[in-house]
Amino acid sequence: MKPAVLFSILVMLSVIGCTKRQGSDIRSGMLTVLATESHLPLVQQLVADYHSVFPEVVVTPQGTTTRAAIVDMVNDSVHCVVVDRRLNEEERSAIESAKLKVIETEIASDGLAVLVHPSNRLSVISMETLKAILVGKTALWNTVPESKLHGVIELCLTGKNSGLYELLTRHFFKLKNDVSLAAMASSQQEIIEYVATHPEALGVVSFAAWKDTTHPANASAKKNVRPLDLLITSSEGVQTAVRLNQRNIYDQTYPLTYSLYIYTSEQRPGPAYGFSAFVAGETGQRVFLYAGLVPKTMPYRTIQLTQE
Repeated sequence: MKPAVLFSILVMLSVIGCTKRQGSDIRSGMLTVLATESHLPLVQQLVADYHSVFPEVVVTPQGTTTRAAIVDMVNDSVHCVVVDRRLNEEERSAIESAKLKVIETEIASDGLAVLVHPSNRLSVISMETLKAILVGKTALWNTVPESKLHGVIELCLTGKNSGLYELLTRHFFKLKNDVSLAAMASSQQEIIEYVATHPEALGVVSFAAWKDTTHPANASAKKNVRPLDLLITSSEGVQTAVRLNQRNIYDQTYPLTYSLYIYTSEQRPGPAYGFSAFVAGETGQRVFLYAGLVPKTMPYRTIQLTQE
């Protein structure tokens, strides 16, 4: 057994020893984990790795929207969710009213990719232009001359209950009104497919969704989709195009960088507590590293970050 894996298991066993004395056992039981659909493949991998260490724990991962996952946790329907944003004030107030003990753990960093069709000649987009497109101020491609297009910008995002939508409208740009969409996708993979078949489309997906290889049908779609670099301006007024990659997420030089969180709401340490500890531990953190994201705690033996 590799030393790193052995170390992770020993850490988990030490946690088990403590909780066992309290009358709880995280080594067995059943657990449903709700995850944002774009990060479900990562959670599925984490569940598989966890099961190989603790086979008596039956963990069922399910994909849903960010809002739905949090609502189910607040209603005490599930005790573990993996989401792409922090709880907002309304949700925290609901948790307090329900007298739930919720533990928040930051587990990784991701980024949002801005996608266009290859026929679009645009290679870089500023945050100002992206915001203008979201609010509808920039509605035609001919107002973005570098695109060499002239039609209507067909904006494609997931719905209002998704973390992607909330990240764009509340976290990065703090928009006052809802975004008008040409197409509302049911998943981020569907956004990729839409942009691949609509030359005048612009879509936004997580880097996790863009790097995901568990959807074979999307491999061909990605050949007809291109992520844009983001234009940033330094304090000295120097403009630089920043590419979305693991290194720039780690350095936080990529403007659309955000964190992933795992929330547990068990009253006593049980399967959710054990799974959360595993995800935040070295073995779990390697899953994010190898998927191209940035783990919150860098595994000490694997520190190479890729730059594409």
